[in-house]
Amino acid sequence: MVVMSTKIYIKIIFNYIIFNCIMIILYGIENNTIDVTDICLAKLEINNTITIPSGDLMRAQYFTDPICGVLKSVFIMHNGNLMSYDHNSTIKINTITNEIVSTSISDINNKTANIQNQLRLNYGSFNDELPEQKMAVRYLTGNEKVLEIGGNIGRNTLIIAHILGTNPNFVSLESDPDIANQLIENRNLNNFNFHIENSALSKRKLIQRHWETMVSDVLLDGYKWINTITLDELNAKYNIEFDTLVLDCEGAFYYILMDMPEILDNIKLIIMENDYTDITHKQYIDSVLRKNDFYVDYVEGGGWGPCYNNFFEVWKKQ
Repeated sequence: MVVMSTKIYIKIIFNYIIFNCIMIILYGIENNTIDVTDICLAKLEINNTITIPSGDLMRAQYFTDPICGVLKSVFIMHNGNLMSYDHNSTIKINTITNEIVSTSISDINNKTANIQNQLRLNYGSFNDELPEQKMAVRYLTGNEKVLEIGGNIGRNTLIIAHILGTNPNFVSLESDPDIANQLIENRNLNNFNFHIENSALSKRKLIQRHWETMVSDVLLDGYKWINTITLDELNAKYNIEFDTLVLDCEGAFYYILMDMPEILDNIKLIIMENDYTDITHKQYIDSVLRKNDFYVDYVEGGGWGPCYNNFFEVWKKQ
């Protein structure tokens, strides 16, 4: 149990009262709204920033659904002005300065399409892995030190490389040798310089068949051995202190985190696809991330399996 000093407690209450006095957050449709200010402060504020997600389904998890079957908006009353944000907008409110910043889905779509149009891709289409690309566009600034686990042919990898520009701190791991060669070709086709590691991040022996990778000390029929590299070996080889993880590794992050929990050292941002067949693996990951002061900043449904409703997530360090 954390005992809060009287001084800190009074400051929190004071900020809470002041915020409520100068800003009111409503949810619903015009002339039919509910006040969700207290909910936003209690459930959506981290590090003095309220983040209201886009989408009726995501918002309903916090605000309930006061008008079923109707797309609703967030209305913010501030300094006598009423501002409206539809279901396509993610809203961030600084509770100290009261600055409001919104990002619409159309903004992200346009930025992603603009980057795609500047890139060349062989062996596939940018129409695949689109949610992952949009998360990269939404969250990356270009200053990150990125470790991507599961680069495939480079759909999202090229987007990340474009955002990073001349920033050299980017390593993409792809365990399949044939696909890694395609990734190398696509990197060179676009004149990028990021590092490609044809290995899986693991302390265990691994075999692979198509998309399936499994731990094994023997080579089974139809499988092939794949190269592995440990986190210590990776750090020694590239000498990059990663602060961002981009994960699309067919559920392997469960084993990575179990065997190498130090992978979270220095990490501030995790963009991930929850491609797990066993929900307990995802539950384990969530528990470890929360114990290390990470929180979910973005959720999108899609994909397949037990994590369909939160298949795409972004976690940030508090």
